[in-house]
Amino acid sequence: MASAGGGASFLRRCLNPSSFLASFERARPGRADRALYGGKGINFGNSVSHAENKTRRTWLPNSHTKRLWSDVFDSLLKLRVTTNVLKCIDKEGGLDNYLVNTRDVKIDSLFGSWLKKQVIEQRRRLAAGEEPLPQLKIATPLIRNTSYNLDVYTCYKTPK
Repeated sequence: MASAGGGASFLRRCLNPSSFLASFERARPGRADRALYGGKGINFGNSVSHAENKTRRTWLPNSHTKRLWSDVFDSLLKLRVTTNVLKCIDKEGGLDNYLVNTRDVKIDSLFGSWLKKQVIEQRRRLAAGEEPLPQLKIATPLIRNTSYNLDVYTCYKTPK
């Protein structure tokens, strides 16, 4: 016979589906909010030796710091991206097209959503003949807390 505690816990999870579904979410590194990871997260599994001893291990996303060209801002942006996102950027025809054509759910980061809004705003200004935004010099926040404000990303003109 099942214990009452286990059944009640299961019943609570079924009555509150958001907490039930949250328990199945993929683990994400904290730096994924400050980079373009494209929904990639930490994978878990076992290392299996020749003697079939199993040891738990993790696989981190394959991320690199790259300088990517932005046509809209006419400059190089230094970003942390995964190799999967680099392939998607090549397929879309550049960083700006990747950001504009990709849904926010797929971009899956605060920084990526912020950068997407900046690219869309810059394209709008250039099409309307207005004063463009200054070139982006991206400073990632030093705070590891995910509740930081997006004002930490600074926009100012880079010296030429």
